[in-house]
Amino acid sequence: MNNLRSLIKKHLLVEKRIGQIMSNITITYAFDIDRKKHAEDRSTRNDIEDYNEKEISNAEILYAIDLTKRKIAEKINSGEIQDGVSFVIKSAEKELAVAMIPHMVDDKYWKLLIKTVFRESESNPFYTGKNQVVIYF
Repeated sequence: MNNLRSLIKKHLLVEKRIGQIMSNITITYAFDIDRKKHAEDRSTRNDIEDYNEKEISNAEILYAIDLTKRKIAEKINSGEIQDGVSFVIKSAEKELAVAMIPHMVDDKYWKLLIKTVFRESESNPFYTGKNQVVIYF
């Protein structure tokens, strides 16, 4: 009986150590941001009722990506975000939605192509696809 307890204790200690090591492993991704013409054209809008017409700046987009880059990296790592498949980061509070297409350059380096931008709000939400990855910030 003591041998069984000893084996269980050793196994639990090994599992605990593996858990500690895994919790300290981090995966870092580098991102390049590329804003295309459509996103530039959509930085201001005056064709939507009750829409905030303030221009969406590159600084705002970079700020939003900076707030979500950990979640983006986690979703890349888990396979939820895939090469060439659009995803969205959005916040009604910050009045911003950014749709982007990720392109894997190599294992740890991705380019994020800004597809379009939108002033998200309660009255004017940015609509997404049925199974599209959406990251809220």
